[in-house]
Amino acid sequence: MPTIRLVTPLDTILVDPYEAPLTLGPAAGTELGIAILVHLEAGASDSELTNLVAYAARHDESAPARDAVLGVLLNGSETLPEPLVKRARGAIRNGPWGEGRETEGLITSPELDAVPRRQAFTERMMADRARRLRPAVHAHVARILEQGGDAPPVPRNFLKRNWLDLRDALTQRVRHEPMFREVIADWFLAQQPPVKVWMRPVEDALVHAATQAILHSAHRAPLAPFLGDERVADGIRTAVAFRGEPARARLADYLARVQPGTPWYETIREIVEG
Repeated sequence: MPTIRLVTPLDTILVDPYEAPLTLGPAAGTELGIAILVHLEAGASDSELTNLVAYAARHDESAPARDAVLGVLLNGSETLPEPLVKRARGAIRNGPWGEGRETEGLITSPELDAVPRRQAFTERMMADRARRLRPAVHAHVARILEQGGDAPPVPRNFLKRNWLDLRDALTQRVRHEPMFREVIADWFLAQQPPVKVWMRPVEDALVHAATQAILHSAHRAPLAPFLGDERVADGIRTAVAFRGEPARARLADYLARVQPGTPWYETIREIVEG
């Protein structure tokens, strides 16, 4: 990841927000926001949150640095723990915002999308953050392909764009690199339900790959689905019903390779004899 360079070191802002020089311009504001995000992902004290709010409040309402700090504290990344987000919102509501147009909203109910300018800046900042995390996505894909279900959890700092990149990379591996299908299925099955829901295209690709291999490449198809046995069986039944005896004959060749007495053997035998 590129080194984040700040005109004013974050430590200076966290210790003395009233004497720290202001941060000017969108580029510097983006760097400040990403540095704050990295810091908060590791945790932050109440005093640090208070000082970040005080530093933001010293800037004009339209200043990128102010939008950057608020965008991070309001969890524009969707990566911060909920308890920290609640504490950050409390610090914002109690901040020294002065008499600006946005003050009432920040005090009564601070929301990221309450100010279109703030939301747009935060989205651009998070897109930059996601780009910087792409090497970590590639590294995590490599760990999955090497370790399967024993791979470490997906890093907590991955943004939605990084999750999309991870999902797309695994889906493409399933579609085009058969040697990785089993290990990716092993990883998928080891995930918690919310991750499985998000990674549903990976599951769909594994089901499709197994179904097509059994129907078209009986001599080298997997001897059992990677996952989703019932979905694979339903796809095979539909194909056999549509294509008739030629498909049934190829399925019989596949059945000859499957271990008799297993549930999958009985499923295929029922389709062949059906």
